[in-house]
Amino acid sequence: MVSVMIDGQTLEVEAGSTVLQVAQRLGIDIPTFCYLKRLPALASCRMCLVEIEGQRRLQPSCATAVIDGMVVRTNTPLIEETRSSMLDMLLANHPLDCPICDKGGECELQNMVMAYGPRESRFRDDKRVFHSEDIRLSPVIIMNVNRCIQCQRCVRMCEEVVGAVALGTVEKGMDTAVTGFEGSLASCDQCGNCVEVCPVGALMSFPYRYKARPWDLVETDTVCPHCGTGCQLTVGTRKGEFMRVRSKWDEGVNHETLCVRGRFGLDFIVSRDRIRRPMIRRDGALVPVSWDEAGDYLRRRLSAVESKVAGGLASPRLPNEVLYQFQKLMRTVFRTNNIDCSTRWSTPFDILGPLVARFYSRAPLDEVIGNDCVLIVGGNVTEENPVTEYLLRDGARRRQTTLLMLSARPSRLDADARTVVRVPPGGEATCLAAVVAGLVAAAGETLPGDALAQFGATIARPAASNGSDGPDRLATALKEGRSVTVLVSIGLLRSPKAHATLRQLNNLLLVLRLLDKGPAMQFLFDRANQMGAWDMGVLPAALPGLRAVRDDAVRITLARNWGAEIPSEPGAGLDAMLELCISGRMGALYIAGADPLIAYPDRDFVTQALGAADLLIVQDAFLTDTAGLAEVVLPAAGYGEESGTFTNNEGRTQKVRKFREPAFEAQGNLAIFDFVAALRNQALQPATQGEIFDEIVRLVPAYHELTPEALAADGAFTKAVPTPPGGELFAPPSVPKAVDRLMLVTGDCLFHNGYLSERSEILNTVADDPYVEMSVQDAAQLGLSDRDQVVVRSAQGELTAKLKVNKRFPMGVVFVPENYRALRLNGLMRRGEYPCPVEVHPATAAARPTGSASSPEDHDQDMAGRLP
Repeated sequence: MVSVMIDGQTLEVEAGSTVLQVAQRLGIDIPTFCYLKRLPALASCRMCLVEIEGQRRLQPSCATAVIDGMVVRTNTPLIEETRSSMLDMLLANHPLDCPICDKGGECELQNMVMAYGPRESRFRDDKRVFHSEDIRLSPVIIMNVNRCIQCQRCVRMCEEVVGAVALGTVEKGMDTAVTGFEGSLASCDQCGNCVEVCPVGALMSFPYRYKARPWDLVETDTVCPHCGTGCQLTVGTRKGEFMRVRSKWDEGVNHETLCVRGRFGLDFIVSRDRIRRPMIRRDGALVPVSWDEAGDYLRRRLSAVESKVAGGLASPRLPNEVLYQFQKLMRTVFRTNNIDCSTRWSTPFDILGPLVARFYSRAPLDEVIGNDCVLIVGGNVTEENPVTEYLLRDGARRRQTTLLMLSARPSRLDADARTVVRVPPGGEATCLAAVVAGLVAAAGETLPGDALAQFGATIARPAASNGSDGPDRLATALKEGRSVTVLVSIGLLRSPKAHATLRQLNNLLLVLRLLDKGPAMQFLFDRANQMGAWDMGVLPAALPGLRAVRDDAVRITLARNWGAEIPSEPGAGLDAMLELCISGRMGALYIAGADPLIAYPDRDFVTQALGAADLLIVQDAFLTDTAGLAEVVLPAAGYGEESGTFTNNEGRTQKVRKFREPAFEAQGNLAIFDFVAALRNQALQPATQGEIFDEIVRLVPAYHELTPEALAADGAFTKAVPTPPGGELFAPPSVPKAVDRLMLVTGDCLFHNGYLSERSEILNTVADDPYVEMSVQDAAQLGLSDRDQVVVRSAQGELTAKLKVNKRFPMGVVFVPENYRALRLNGLMRRGEYPCPVEVHPATAAARPTGSASSPEDHDQDMAGRLP
């Protein structure tokens, strides 16, 4: 520790701290332009100059490390004159167009001039002009290069945090200009973080431009609905109309960053697909009715199917309170544990529950990835959890964290990784088993004797990995690490091998714990409240708190509080519920906020199953494909139209705040649950969001310490429930058979995530058309080139889209994003088969341009035929 005096205040700080950091801790304001906390110091703007006793020249506080006994002054006549001169130089060429500049009212240059600037300029020359017209760099970013003050924040943010390198500078000195490659941002993520950090109006959001002034906006702090990272953002509305999104610089896991979906993708809330009124099916068509008519009809139909089993499916994008109340509704009113929260996989709770209980780290991501070594298993972090990727890149570059990648698909983060191991889709379990075997062998006698004997008897190196050194390199890096974090893509649960993969993760974490690596584990969810959905018990075999349905004590406690008995046997997941529909045993199937007809990996099967249910109830904000098959459709409040909480990947619970009224005749999800319960002559208590949150805090152990006050700013962390040490060891999986066909995998793409984002007109302007991604080698063998139209054909169907050739893509793998409704990608898949074997061929002139199953026009006509 060193002692520093700044403006007469003394503070002891860590060696290596800068003068600026110490001043901020003391509450002393030093103006800056080029400084940004998460970026290395540039010291180019010279606004943060300070006097240091014993030094002849003023020093930049952002780049000057303190030493013991240092005495600093931040506000002397010389400093004031220097700041004024610097601002005078900036204004010499800066256009004084504040009345029309979108940054007016929140411009850092404007604020600095008011506080420190000269009252009269000494410059009389004509102002330099780069371009007379603003430059449209992309569909969402527009630039006025004349306003740029050369702080380089945007360039550094793009390169060092986002990793896109879409911006750069040309020329030198006073002629320096920031621009995109050849005047565009074609290779950009379109995240808008450059707009966020720009201190002036040089980079602006095109969708927001000229729409409002900051003082016109009512701003609401809330949480992004697009993925499980849980970024905090601020929504600006004017007279109830959505205007823009911005980030808050020092709050939340994301700080000042957002991805393209978070910053520009919230306009889905005003989609034309909103359900306006309740609807019931008459003569094969859905007909709008009043809520009273819908209630009368639904009461009769619920009575008619009461003798059969019921089932429920809820979206992991709904708030905790809604999910908790949904599972309570199904368990106490419909008397069933047939409940699920995923349309894309069946959750293997028998292994998932113990894995989460023993190893899940409910702690800040920044702290978790601050471990010495981070292993990322599966998925593509760049496209599924972009802001998480920013933090991982920061850890690798600034903290020297060792990044290890094990996946079937490449990601941009590979460039920052120490070791990258590519496996065939579904091969993660075999590779992890080899890593565990290698780690045990390398650890040798450092493992306790009984543990070593147990592992030796259970674990063997899978034969399939003997020819690769990838597992050995991972094992060596993990052994060398002092502390280890394992981040797991939720996409691994898609595979029929999910059980085996989770078992080998369990083995790996057990070994790491025995080696005193303090292992932490978190999932990388691609849905905003998947962790919350699990915690709330929206699972067929788990009650709230991820406690087993068969646990008599837990079930009795909940039943006493809910005033109704809970079925004692685990229920059916979505797969099994669809089987019940096919067999004619499903009475009422209640779907809240989910669209299995688009997401379930077998479109023909789910279409047949949903059509076979006696009564299909869909409660949603949007007119989904699944809603088009329903017998009763109930219009629900969407994102931003009701309050609640989300629990993100970290286990952090944050407030989701209401910033507009429900559209048309939509009602809050909780009010609709009360409406349905009343039709069965029952009541759900408590019924309001605040009271339900209090009940969650009381009855769900991980949430016991949460309070509304604790959630106010950065949210509050749920707590891991203590579990006995140890755990079961699992034998390695069987060796997968070699496959000589192309295998189709799917997942999120950067610009879309689920059915919400495709309803964003802004995202649709920046997103490429649907695409098929494959390796250079596979494309060459098939005689295909980048951007060719190709047909992807499986035993189930085919689709047509443009080809995207990726030189880093592994051979034998084809990727098609799941987020384009027009493609109907799940029409190619067969349940229980993932990855899916396919063939790829050049498209003929007669092929459909965007999908063999349907084009957007066909989709609209199809929906029009079923809906009023």
